[in-house]
Formats: sequence, structure tokens, C-alpha cells
Amino acid sequence: MRMNSFSHLIGLVILLPFDGFTQSSFLLRNRSPAFGVEAPVFDALGVPLAGANYLAELWGAATPNSLTPLVLLDRELRREIVPFTTGGYFSSDKGSLCVLEVPPGGFAWLQVRAWDARMGGTYEEVAALGLGGYGESPLFYAQGGTPLGLPGPPGPLIGLESFSLRAVVPEPSTWALLALGGAFLGWATRRRPPHRHG
Repeated sequence: MRMNSFSHLIGLVILLPFDGFTQSSFLLRNRSPAFGVEAPVFDALGVPLAGANYLAELWGAATPNSLTPLVLLDRELRREIVPFTTGGYFSSDKGSLCVLEVPPGGFAWLQVRAWDARMGGTYEEVAALGLGGYGESPLFYAQGGTPLGLPGPPGPLIGLESFSLRAVVPEPSTWALLALGGAFLGWATRRRPPHRHG
């Protein structure tokens, strides 16, 4: 009896360090030809996003109405926000992003979110402005892997579709300045004396 309790305790101690690595994990990459993932992201005019002015992040959860930013377990649960390279693509080599409430190899609801970094450092900041410059992929349901590749590698974003950012609209104060400038030009044109030929 005592030996069984001791063995059970040893088993728990051995498993505890690995408990933090038992979540479903995904790669932050919108191009994985081997898995059929080809989902570039575009601005409102249809131009593929490129450069550090545009950022992307993977959100996910066990249910479609509770998405949160996914985190890197091996980097103190840090969010992973990456810039676009060329052609509307992004990729991270920092590790695998985890859906904490989904077991290894389990399915999770996912969504890629992208935004114009000149308007804010996170998706939430830019969306709160309500001026455009951000967008989201359609929700998709994908199977994850295991962090650190044990026993299987992180899951690719199978099911991810291309999307576009919303068009940026000027702030109300900008519209007011444009209207005032237009009114002034109209007034100045009417006050000008007629040109005489002579």
C-alpha cells in the first residue's frame, strides 16, 4: 500500500514539469505549401501587405466566441506579433503558439488578425479607433500539435483564408477641416472681381 502511494507521488512529480506543455499548438505562418496553406493578406485596395508598417497575430480558443491572442509557452506566455515580409505573407520562427484550454492535438477555433502598425501597436488599439486599417480572417477550425514538437510538431493553419484590411477613413476633425477649407475656397472665388477683357 505504501509503495503504491510512493510510486504515484513519484509519477506526479515527474509529470508536473511537463504539465505546462500540454496545450494544442500552432505555427504562425500564412504560407505552408506542403499543407495547402496559401492565404496572403491585402490592404483595402487589394495590394499585398509588406514591411514593418503591417503586423499580424494569431487568436484562438476552444469556442468561437472567446478568442484571445495566442501565447508562446517557452517565452513566458508572451504574445507573438509579427511583421509582413513580402507578397502579403508573415511567418514566425520563435516557437509554437498555444491554445491553453485545448489539449495537445486538439482542434481549436482560430483567426488571424492584422493591422496598420502606424495606427497602433496592437489589433485592439487600432480596432478601438474605429477608423479602419485593421482586419480579420474568417474563423476556421484547425487541429493543433504539441509545443516543442513532442510528440508531434505544431499544427499548420489549415483552413486559413486570405482577407483584406478595412479602408482607413479620416477622423471627424479631418472632415471638418476639409469642409472648412472647401467653404473658404468657394467664398474666395465668389469675392474675386470678374476679369475684364480689354
